Amino acid sequence: MPRRAKGARQALGRQAQQQYGNRLIEWIEIPALNLRAPAAAMGWEAAEWQSPDALVGWASNSALPDEQTGNVILYGHNNIHSSVFRDLAELKSGDRIQLQTGEATWIYQVDSVKILSAQNEQEESEAYAAYFKQTYAPRLTLISCWPPTNNTHRVIVVSYPVLE
Repeated sequence: MPRRAKGARQALGRQAQQQYGNRLIEWIEIPALNLRAPAAAMGWEAAEWQSPDALVGWASNSALPDEQTGNVILYGHNNIHSSVFRDLAELKSGDRIQLQTGEATWIYQVDSVKILSAQNEQEESEAYAAYFKQTYAPRLTLISCWPPTNNTHRVIVVSYPVLE
């Protein structure tokens, strides 16, 4: 990673820690995929999200799990670095996802798994708009490239909090 990009990511992490403290997502766990991975705040660089490298990135303009409204957006790589989200497309409706903050563990249940083409910029931006927008009800959206052999599509997993 270029030194400037790494410095910007570290600065954003410090800023997010100061602003949100223990509310920040520290870990994601997806038992169905045997996945447990650290998460970090990510921002934008030249109209693209910062690369989370081997981590799971939390889009810093999205919600946090303790908010009563909003869309928590997490993203990760599928075929480089740690390939943390390599098997994301294997999730099924009903699978559970846990987000751990410094304050609590938040449990979500998968509602849908969609695979969208990433070949046409206009179609892509229109199709993705619904997944990236903030919501009135709490929601978790996971995003990665797909399939693992290339990056021609995106897998998008939408989940909702489990009320227990």
